[in-house]
Amino acid sequence: MKGLIRKDLYMIWKYGRSLLAISAVFLAFGALAEENYFFVIYPVLFGGILPVTLISYEERDGWNSLCDTMPISRRTVVNERYVMTLLCFLALYLVTLGVQAAVLIPKGKTAEILQLVCMLPGVGLMAPAFMIPVTLRWGVEKGRIVYYIFIGVIVTLGLLGANAVGNMSGEIAGVGMWTLLAVSTAAFALSWLISVRLYEKREL
Repeated sequence: MKGLIRKDLYMIWKYGRSLLAISAVFLAFGALAEENYFFVIYPVLFGGILPVTLISYEERDGWNSLCDTMPISRRTVVNERYVMTLLCFLALYLVTLGVQAAVLIPKGKTAEILQLVCMLPGVGLMAPAFMIPVTLRWGVEKGRIVYYIFIGVIVTLGLLGANAVGNMSGEIAGVGMWTLLAVSTAAFALSWLISVRLYEKREL
């Protein structure tokens, strides 16, 4: 699996540098824009779906068929996808929280940090939890429409959820945030199991 992770890191360096630069811009805007959750959500969403983007390059180059001839089980391939997704998500998640904490804590808005701790995984984990199984089972081309639709849906729901939480009482909002964190984590774990089964049955 270490070799597969190194391969993905090389691909991120080659194909993902411009997207990482865009995420840095969004992080900067997120620090400057008051109450604008779109700029805060995007970098974490990007971190979660970056490995899905890499799958499109691999499919174009015929990597899946080549990998199938190597002594690497399909289960290992799927496990690496999800490990890489977690690494990318956690990297952007921690950076985003650090930037927001540096901005919000001096203003006394510590409650908003807790909201972000719970809300961001709902975006960064739910998106790949849905998209990875679709992409692994049917390929990038067939899953591309679903790919863009889901990005729009998840961002919209994230923004609506953030606004709704802002209008709730503190106790209810706290329960809602922790519930979202639990649901997104469970969905990601379930997606992992489903992807293993789907990819093992896929004809390449």
